[in-house]
Amino acid sequence: MNKIYYLVLAVLILIIVFLSKSIFFGENNYSKRAKLIEENKMQKIMNEELQKHNEILEFEIKNAQNSNDHIENFAREKLNLTYEKEEFISFKQENNKDVKDE
Repeated sequence: MNKIYYLVLAVLILIIVFLSKSIFFGENNYSKRAKLIEENKMQKIMNEELQKHNEILEFEIKNAQNSNDHIENFAREKLNLTYEKEEFISFKQENNKDVKDE
C-alpha cells in the first residue's frame, strides 16, 4: 500500500511539474498572453481612430458629391482655373533665411 501511495504521489507531482512548466515556460505562457492582450488593446485603439477618420472622409466625399462649391474650389485651387474675366495670381513661396544685422 505504501509503495502505491508513493508511486501515485510521484506521478501527480510529475504531472503538476509538467503542467506548470508548460503554463509558465511553454509556447503559450502567461507572458505571451499578456503581451497579446496589450497588442490587442493597441490595435483596438488604432481601429477606432481609423474608423473616426473614415467617417470624416465619407462625410467629405458625400459633401463634395452634392456641392458645386466644392467643385469650384477644387478647380480653382488644384487646376488653377478661373472665370473668363478673372485674373489668376500665383504666389511663389521663397525660403527666406533670417539675415542678421552685423
